[in-house]
Amino acid sequence: MADFQQDDLTRFESKETAHNIPVGWALLFWGLIVFGAYYLWAFSPALGGWSQAQDAEAGGAGFGANLIATLAFTLVPTAVAVGLWLTFARKKKV
Repeated sequence: MADFQQDDLTRFESKETAHNIPVGWALLFWGLIVFGAYYLWAFSPALGGWSQAQDAEAGGAGFGANLIATLAFTLVPTAVAVGLWLTFARKKKV
């Protein structure tokens, strides 16, 4: 006899997130929107005035801006990953 319980997909769905978006996905969603708005502003000739020729002539983003961008792209994802890890570690203990 076949086990028909395996065909019931509702048994595999998460009940606690059925109507709520997980925090990590919400952070990723809004973070990507904020990053997209910044990127559009910083590297769009129409909005931010950026041009490839200006960067090539060293008149564009300087060392300070590059350092801040490098730190932001390193520290922000690390902080989010640590935050998610702590959240899930705390959930398992309860």
